[in-house]
This record gives sequence, C-alpha cells and structure tokens, in this order.
Amino acid sequence: MSDVNKNSIVNESCEAFQMNEDEGESSVASVEEQLKKEMTVYEKFIIGMLTNFGNMTLDKIHNTLKMFCAEPSYDKSLQQLQSFLSGLVSDEKLEMRDGLYLLKK
Repeated sequence: MSDVNKNSIVNESCEAFQMNEDEGESSVASVEEQLKKEMTVYEKFIIGMLTNFGNMTLDKIHNTLKMFCAEPSYDKSLQQLQSFLSGLVSDEKLEMRDGLYLLKK
C-alpha cells in the first residue's frame, strides 16, 4: 500500500473517531439535561424538606423523597440525586458542609 493510501485511511479513521467522540459528548450532555429536567420536579420538595427539617444527608433526602413523593413517584438512584444536588450547590441554591445539605443563606 502506498504512503498516500495509508495516510488517507488514517485521516478517515481519525475523522470518524472525532465524530463518534463528539456524538458521545453530546449524548452525555443530553442525558444530563434530561435528568435535570426530570429532577426539577423534586427541587421544591427538597427545598421544603431542608426548610422544615434543617440540614440533611444525601441518604436522608433520598429516603424521604422515596417515602413522600407519590405523584410523580420518585424513582431516581442515589447517584442521580447526588448529581442533581451538586447542580443545586453549583447554582448556589444549596450548600454542602460536612456531608450535610443545607439551604444557602
């Protein structure tokens, strides 16, 4: 095989890989956006719990949502909740100190 053919094959492979990588990044972003949309329903519940009960751990928030959210029913994983709460911390709606989530003052 000539060097020209080898280089064109390598370039095509690199371009295909780049396209797949870009698609993967956009699908991850869309999954995160979808989760955020689904979880915004529970944001008011979470704010209410922290207002009424004070500081809470991730497990406590998760279990309370499972217990009291009937419509829509809460079916998210602990990791999904943690990701959503991290977003609320980033948005400066909540704080996290010593493993406890609390309302931002």
